[in-house]
Amino acid sequence: MNLYKIKMIVCNNCGTENPDYALFCEECGTELDLIYCPRCGHGNSSDAKFCQECGKSLTEEKDPDCPACNTGFLTESFHEGTLGIGNKVIYTCSHCGAVFEEKGDKYKLTHIHELNNPVWQKYRNKPLTFEEWTRIANGGVSDEEQEKIDRERKEREIREAKALEERKKREAEEQKNKDINIFMDKLAKGNINLTSSTPSLIIPKKNEETSLVMLNVSFLEARSVRQTIGGYGGPTFRVAKGVSFRLGGVSARSVSHDEIKKIDQGTLVLTNKRLVFLGDKKTVNIDLRKIIAIEPFKDGIGSQRENKQKTEYFTGTQNTSLNFTGESGRISLPLNGVVLRAAILGNITKFG
Repeated sequence: MNLYKIKMIVCNNCGTENPDYALFCEECGTELDLIYCPRCGHGNSSDAKFCQECGKSLTEEKDPDCPACNTGFLTESFHEGTLGIGNKVIYTCSHCGAVFEEKGDKYKLTHIHELNNPVWQKYRNKPLTFEEWTRIANGGVSDEEQEKIDRERKEREIREAKALEERKKREAEEQKNKDINIFMDKLAKGNINLTSSTPSLIIPKKNEETSLVMLNVSFLEARSVRQTIGGYGGPTFRVAKGVSFRLGGVSARSVSHDEIKKIDQGTLVLTNKRLVFLGDKKTVNIDLRKIIAIEPFKDGIGSQRENKQKTEYFTGTQNTSLNFTGESGRISLPLNGVVLRAAILGNITKFG
């Protein structure tokens, strides 16, 4: 693309400098038949083979230079405004009729024959630099369009990165849940060998091994609470000022109900034979073979055993964690009621 402005045309006959839009010498009338250099725009004589200004060959076949159609050639012309106001240099394509107006150091596409031309649709009446039009002629885009493309690409990359991160998190969470489910199944079936790193305070029996040690566990049990309900019935007689008495009797009844109360605080130990609670006030020793039911809670369990009517509750077990390694990596599993129940069942199955 050769959008340039030739400053002056020198007449080969008399040497007079003429405006770049002149067709004939203003001094001698000689026709100004010049060859314009496709590189620098210098006007050379019609018989010149190389540019007098930059040395560019003038005999090479000229490539199409219209950015709109990339087929035609641009011809420069000068349009003089009224009283010298509004003078402008335009470049017109010989093929598509595209008209480029010079605006300072930029060029604006103001007209074209085919209105559905993609370049016209995108860049009409937009002042662009020579470098931008050259880029467009070679299949590129303007600076503004390139910035938009870069911005959209960056936003797309950010969205894709976030989506990838979310997918990885979701996949990691799914794998973690799968690892936990597999571990819990093995734990309940007795296929996990549990060994505690926390020292146990109990004296082990023969062939007894400690599986879990849970600190700061509360022991709770149901306790009966009695309440008296009743009142006085009968008429009231006034004897003197400020003195009265009633006729009748007291009618009252006593009722009771159970309330779960904290009995003690201490350490809960699970072995391959027993579940032992060691508190400041009370010690509970449960043979695993005597357990008939375990009710899991989010913070502990309720245990029922043979020959004992009341359920024994142990809470605060979730403050201790059970660690293992799965496909998703190292997992720390709080000993809530579900996990502790699975550990107890596993020991019963394995050692019972």
